[in-house]
Amino acid sequence: MKIKSWSILLLCLALFLPIATNAQTGQKAILTPPQTENFPQMTAYLDVYDSAGNFLPGLTSENITLTENGSNLPILDFEELNPGAQVVVAINVSPPFAIRDSLGTSRLERLVQSLIEWGTNLTPENTDDLSLITNDGIEKTHLSSPHIWVSALENYHPLPHETASNLNTLAHAIDVASDPLPHQAMKRVVLFVTASPTPEEVVALLNLTDRAQEHNIRIFVWLISSPAFFDSSGAQQLRVTAQETGGTLFAFSGAEVMPSLEDYIAPLRGTYHLTYQSQITSGGTHTLGAAIQTPEGRIATTREFQLDIQPPNPIFIAPPLTITRENPNPEDKTAEIETYTPTSQEISAIIEFPDGHPRPLEETILYVDGNVEVRNTHAPFDEFIWDIGKYEESETHYLEIYARDNLGLSKTSVATQIQVVVNKPEIKIETLRKANKVFEEYKVTVIAMGFVIVAAVTFLILLRRGSIRPKAFQRKQKPPAGETQKDAPETEAAPTAKEGITSWINRFAWPKEGEIARQASATLEPITEQAQKLFPEPLSVYNAEETFGKNASAATILIKDASVDDLHARLEFISENTFKLRDEGSVAGTWVNYQPITKEGTILQHGDTIHIGLVEFRFCVQDKSAHQEVVITSEEHIP
Repeated sequence: MKIKSWSILLLCLALFLPIATNAQTGQKAILTPPQTENFPQMTAYLDVYDSAGNFLPGLTSENITLTENGSNLPILDFEELNPGAQVVVAINVSPPFAIRDSLGTSRLERLVQSLIEWGTNLTPENTDDLSLITNDGIEKTHLSSPHIWVSALENYHPLPHETASNLNTLAHAIDVASDPLPHQAMKRVVLFVTASPTPEEVVALLNLTDRAQEHNIRIFVWLISSPAFFDSSGAQQLRVTAQETGGTLFAFSGAEVMPSLEDYIAPLRGTYHLTYQSQITSGGTHTLGAAIQTPEGRIATTREFQLDIQPPNPIFIAPPLTITRENPNPEDKTAEIETYTPTSQEISAIIEFPDGHPRPLEETILYVDGNVEVRNTHAPFDEFIWDIGKYEESETHYLEIYARDNLGLSKTSVATQIQVVVNKPEIKIETLRKANKVFEEYKVTVIAMGFVIVAAVTFLILLRRGSIRPKAFQRKQKPPAGETQKDAPETEAAPTAKEGITSWINRFAWPKEGEIARQASATLEPITEQAQKLFPEPLSVYNAEETFGKNASAATILIKDASVDDLHARLEFISENTFKLRDEGSVAGTWVNYQPITKEGTILQHGDTIHIGLVEFRFCVQDKSAHQEVVITSEEHIP
């Protein structure tokens, strides 16, 4: 049933295809997909045939209008070529080949003689690629010499009665015709000489037709059979195969005149080769079109093709991880950093084209930390000289490379980081050198200023320690009720303007003997051995505010102990016999009666135990009437 169904289908096709063939009697043009290996310069082949099916020679670029994606393009080069054809003759011998005519000549002898005559007429300059394959073992492939090919036919003497038909002959011929072409513009041709295939071989013919179409192989058929079998299902399928691949079928019973193979090959040898500059800037599906003006009129053809276009991809080549700049002459301690080496670093890159279409570059840029370091607008585009002599400090830098091609496509590389290390000596010689230069220039001024600063600092230290105390200016107050002006305590009057600066300076005086003890409002008595080593005598509190710490610029009372911060605590005079102690955010803390205090502070009482860090004191006020009972909780919380 399957065979009958195929037969009916093939019969219908056979009835339809001749009508389609007759309708296509006009001239035609075939444009091959462009060759993109040298993109953006592209090439393609154009075949033009007249209404009789013959190749139309003599055209020039003026006869051609070329378009790419609908836009006209100039043709850079246009030439007519004759690359030849790749021809495979496949003879599938079987008993029908042995039938003889009235003159006693067999069908096989007639067809072989026709092929020999064609091969003999080929000139030595012929560019055809020739092959001969038979189903009884002869195989001569890809011969450039017509003489060798003809000799193989002359020595061919098969036994048709003893040889069975086999479609493997056609399959092998298609394989040989699919081999790489000696010239890419060559056409592929198979001449299949065979008897009518059996119904079982019809399905195989369908598959072979598809294979031939995939490789653009034209199959011409010489059907060796009696006229009664010219329209058999097998013959119809052979006709379909020939027509669908661009060939024809000739039926030969022995009485017909044999055609010349040259009639098939001649129109396929010629072609036109054209070159143009593509304007494509993106990948995807594109269209190439050609409109040809011929003596018979105007014809047009188009061809779609795929093209992968990607921007250039810059890649660093083995960039260094670290670059060390150092003094080239270590013995020269006064060398400037500008003389350190190296002062430059070569950065190399490779600019690849992932789409496989290398093309000219317009620009490459080396970026360092986002800023343009080097710009190349001419070759070499893959080399950069990085100026590192300007770096005086060790630092990590981030480098990127930007590349743009002649299509305007661009890309920036992945950033790479490089550590520039500047090996400077521990003592900054350059800084000392500059300071010495300034000192030499302003030596007298610097010395004078130094004396002033030392004197001022000494004066302030003595003042803050209480060794020098300013006398307060006080207004003369009205005596309390019951007291006469004479009985009221006398206070020092403020100096008048006439007294001038002498009176102001006289406010500062060295305390007289016994005056400190008499004026001190409170004392801090060292308790522990550690505190007594630091302070053999009790500390007297004179000022309205005292600060404790180990830094003279921050504290009025210096405590040289590791547990004490630069500015550790603050003691403030609130009112008569009332003092508040505050912590200044110290690490070891400030403690009163073994309880930590905060920056908010706490009011001290006579006899309180105070810890400044680990240094322990007892707080005493001079006015014993203000004494209160002191409660001590525990020492175990002191750090």
